[in-house]
Amino acid sequence: MSESIKVKTAPFDARFPNVNQTKRCWQNYFDYTKCVEAKGEDFAPCKQFLRAYTTLCPSEWVENWDNLKDNGTFPMAKDANLSLRQPLSMNTSVRAISRKMSLHFEFTATKAAMPNAASSSSSSSIASSAPRIGKILVSRETEDQQGPLAVSLQTPNFLKYTRHGLQPHLVREMAAELGSMPKATRIQLEDFLADDTPDFSRVGEQGMHGFVALDRSEMLVLDTLDPTVVSRSAKSSNSFMGIDSEGGTRRLTAENFARVTDQLKPDIVVPLADYVEEPLPSLTQGKRISKSISRSAKWLEEYLAKRQHQPAVFAPVMGSHSLELREISARKIEAMDGISGYAFNDISLALPFEHKLRLVQHSLSELSASKPRYMAGASAPDDAVRAILAGIDLVDSSYPYAVTEQGLASTYDFSACSSEDSSAAHLDLWQKSMFENFRPLVDGCQCFTCRNHTRSYIHHLLMTKEMLSTVLLQIHNMHYYQRFFEAIRASLARGTLAQDAKRFLEHYCCDPFDRPAAGAEVATASCTKNVFGELETLAIQECSPTTKIQRKRHVEPAV
Repeated sequence: MSESIKVKTAPFDARFPNVNQTKRCWQNYFDYTKCVEAKGEDFAPCKQFLRAYTTLCPSEWVENWDNLKDNGTFPMAKDANLSLRQPLSMNTSVRAISRKMSLHFEFTATKAAMPNAASSSSSSSIASSAPRIGKILVSRETEDQQGPLAVSLQTPNFLKYTRHGLQPHLVREMAAELGSMPKATRIQLEDFLADDTPDFSRVGEQGMHGFVALDRSEMLVLDTLDPTVVSRSAKSSNSFMGIDSEGGTRRLTAENFARVTDQLKPDIVVPLADYVEEPLPSLTQGKRISKSISRSAKWLEEYLAKRQHQPAVFAPVMGSHSLELREISARKIEAMDGISGYAFNDISLALPFEHKLRLVQHSLSELSASKPRYMAGASAPDDAVRAILAGIDLVDSSYPYAVTEQGLASTYDFSACSSEDSSAAHLDLWQKSMFENFRPLVDGCQCFTCRNHTRSYIHHLLMTKEMLSTVLLQIHNMHYYQRFFEAIRASLARGTLAQDAKRFLEHYCCDPFDRPAAGAEVATASCTKNVFGELETLAIQECSPTTKIQRKRHVEPAV
């Protein structure tokens, strides 16, 4: 270190109470660079960052970073010159730095806020609930050390749903026919748990990507639980998370979870959490919810401390139906270092989706608006629209799978919801009227199924229980789902999402912003349609349409 610099012990920094000094060194240098760009070198608080990194960082590191700044290749220098094409009402970014992985998120928040969002005098609270259009960029080191491989994802968007690492009903070659799908796949760990101490050391350097033959250009998100499973029986303790698996109940500790993620090398991970099973939320005691918050925070801290591979971490936000406890959970997460985003999983909370969303919005008011938000259980088109209006960036895509499992083809359209359009969101291929109907599933649709096959043929496949029926339906339904999100992003870019969403929800559901009070029945005299209810049907369904006789629910339309 240069003799002109007086070495002193760096003062205490509350952001790094138990974290190694490498991270603290980098953060202070980064903060100093950011501070100087905003306020200049003479600004007193900037000098505090200067003193800290000068003391903590090896001189060769500082020289290297200085050279990067001079060459215009330092990360902060790049971020300062970003140009976002959309009109800004709020523009920000966050970068989670790690040894092998970095996640960068940039977004533009719009003014198209949800009309029935809870009112707040706080501008930050309003901003946190605003829909936004953005991009997630993940950079990771490749095995051949040729530099980071960057994978980007436009938001709002969906994560491709999988079962045992594969998209349902689709082999890789058929999945390729889907075209411009988002490069983001969600895999749940519960599908791979053979025992309480799973070992994936033999999967090799490619990790989960290689294990399930997933292309390295895909952003891989590793979660613990399947979002289509609503009711669970496994119980957790202070030391482990109980997970229902095909081989029985598994007890997964934070230490074992860290070891598993080190071996599987996902890009983004949602750590363990003590989710509360609540068939009757009013009967769930606050003590149980408080315990789930404490356990989840403890496991998260243990995971962050024990991991070697460092993916971006989406912290599970807890608190169930208690507004006060949701605030406590959010504040615990905000106090932690190394959090890149937030995950909301309130699937087991027995409340209408609109009320779950209000709880999520309350949590968002306590969380940083600069990090991406992922919400499980919001994949139905009407729920996804409401979630996006509330500021959610990512949802899962289990809905097209649920539609396929019912033998239906999607026909809903976010862009064309005039009074002349049909209010039917799906086409029932079980109906006898399909027997001699030689039209494509949807006229003008360019998916592989509609270009090559007819309603009559898929009806025949369903009636004869051929597996190809679900393959062709899944291709079509995923294509429609992807089109749906493209239309939402285009609406956001135009600044018309609030109006377009209201028209869509009224066309297919009912008045989207006049819902029953908490605890009331969802169906009322003015809200009788539930055209996107396939997920509820899937939750109680025993097997696929290719292995079961035609269901009574597939009734013929009245003549």
